[in-house]
Amino acid sequence: MNSIKNPVLKLFVLLFIISSNIPVATSQETADSAYRFNHGPYLQGLTSNSVFVYFSSSSNGFSWIDLKPSGSKNFSRHVSIDDGLIEANNTKNAILLKELSPDTEYEYRTVSIPILQFRLSQNIYGDTIRSPWYKFKTLNPDATCCSFITTSDIHDDAEKLNRLLSYMPLDSVEMVFLLGDILSHFSREGQPYSSFIDVSVEKFAKEKPFVLVRGNHDTRGRLARTYPEYIYRPNNHFYGTYQLGDTYIILLDTGEDKEDSHHDYSGITAFEAYRTEQAEWLKKIISSQEFKKAKRRVVLAHIPPMARGESTRASRHTSDVLYRTYLPILNQANINLIVCGHTHRFQLMKPTKETAYNFPILINDNKSISYFHAGPEGISVKTVNEEGEVTLNEVF
Repeated sequence: MNSIKNPVLKLFVLLFIISSNIPVATSQETADSAYRFNHGPYLQGLTSNSVFVYFSSSSNGFSWIDLKPSGSKNFSRHVSIDDGLIEANNTKNAILLKELSPDTEYEYRTVSIPILQFRLSQNIYGDTIRSPWYKFKTLNPDATCCSFITTSDIHDDAEKLNRLLSYMPLDSVEMVFLLGDILSHFSREGQPYSSFIDVSVEKFAKEKPFVLVRGNHDTRGRLARTYPEYIYRPNNHFYGTYQLGDTYIILLDTGEDKEDSHHDYSGITAFEAYRTEQAEWLKKIISSQEFKKAKRRVVLAHIPPMARGESTRASRHTSDVLYRTYLPILNQANINLIVCGHTHRFQLMKPTKETAYNFPILINDNKSISYFHAGPEGISVKTVNEEGEVTLNEVF
């Protein structure tokens, strides 16, 4: 070292020697230390014999679910398979747990391994990570009562959703239904997580599922078509049905609130035909034996089916279309209650001889949450606002 005369070169050599002796983390060590579950798990699509578990990891990996009957020491491993390929080298996961027993409590945990190198012959994996064990219970098809929660028009306000959920008996319900406009417009990667999924996971969704009923704002934004990556859709549609014991629930996707030709949509919506498709589906549903056997029938939607003049806040076009398209079908179906959102104003519309509907329509505002208990005595509804005040307590 002393033989080097050039001071600049001498400094460079010294720095090289020092840096050569500093331990450098390998790519595997770096990946392992950073790898984690960053969202979830949360339950979706719960039935009496199946459920989906959604969760995500911080980078690409191979993930699965360990499942066991509650209290058992023996568990089974469940993965997602598509045409012979096990889902891997991904971050978002939706793993189906099927062939479950009705009305049975299970425990599950998420497990994942980071994929450090995806090779043709042999992948290189990092260290396995595991979540704690969580519990859920499959639905009881013979139940004579059920409980669920609805709220709507959160518009990306996770703090408001957290506040509203804190007033609800989350442990006692089967599901939480989010009745649309949960986002204002879907324009950021991962926006559903920060807007409503993460807070739902914190409050209940690891053990109780939520169901998204799409609103007109949920259809907007450059990423709106990626919504199915985050939530389950019955039969790959935003409309569908759930059976909570002897209570039958119909989900309607009311779509956008203006004509497809409106300049806001840039020519890339087709909700008029979509609603016609749903109307034909709805006719089949109300003709089914499962629907006819139900003791109570509830419809959940975002935009209410209202005639012009029945509300100053309703979207005139779509509400009128729904009024003309769906009401004639629903009026034949012995519906007990329709619950909606959209108008940002509370309204309870009861049927009279003058109305075109023969069932009550409950429209929640944008700062309330409602608890429903359906049983032989009817459907009791308790609505609470952001301050925790009870604004509705009625039986239908």
